[in-house]
Amino acid sequence: MSAIGRAAMVLRSLAETSEALSLADLSAATGLARSTVHRIVQELESEHLVLPMARNGGYRLGPGVLRLTTSTYAHLAAAMRPALVGLASGIDENVDLAVLSGGEVIVVDQISSSQRLQAVTEVGGIFPAHASCVGKVLLANLSDPEIGELLATPLTRYTPNTLTDPDALLTDIDQTRRSGISFDLEEHDIGISAVATSVRSPMGIMQAVSIVAPTHRFELRRDDYVAALLELRNQFADSAGAAAS
Repeated sequence: MSAIGRAAMVLRSLAETSEALSLADLSAATGLARSTVHRIVQELESEHLVLPMARNGGYRLGPGVLRLTTSTYAHLAAAMRPALVGLASGIDENVDLAVLSGGEVIVVDQISSSQRLQAVTEVGGIFPAHASCVGKVLLANLSDPEIGELLATPLTRYTPNTLTDPDALLTDIDQTRRSGISFDLEEHDIGISAVATSVRSPMGIMQAVSIVAPTHRFELRRDDYVAALLELRNQFADSAGAAAS
């Protein structure tokens, strides 16, 4: 088997589970020698295609995989675009769609507002999960141990508002679980604030939808943004319930 074939086996094994896999796990799953798996994982890690977990020494797929599949995610995100367009037209602010990859999130779609002063992000942009509302709202769908594996300490501080204490971050995430809403109040960039909720798209993918705005405008319209996102969240929940019945 070629080197590419062996690497593909490792990547497929990681893609088929939500759990972090150790070298022994990967060796058993692929039938490859542990030394071979170790060499492959080192190569994949150098390209950010796999991500080491701090607590148990296992591995998950890394953000590099998501970068390679941005076009695929854009295709899958097409199912979300009507909802994003409707949300953006109703509040006239930038609306982002993002997915979780390891301890980071990647923006897979965006609807820009007509405002002269905008909060600028771009499709393909990557943000740390702990310092973004899209990241925190997606982390809220995981258990605390899973979050601990994804977010190795120390957490990077981007602004004075960044949550770098793990306990404070988990408290924030627990509040998000109760409200369905997560805030980024200048936690990644000074002058930029955002709010997000998570929805399961028609394709079955858990995604975060956020409204991003300059902080001065965000503070004035915060309640409007939250109401619009909760309405969107409820619409998707109702749709999922109808489909299940």
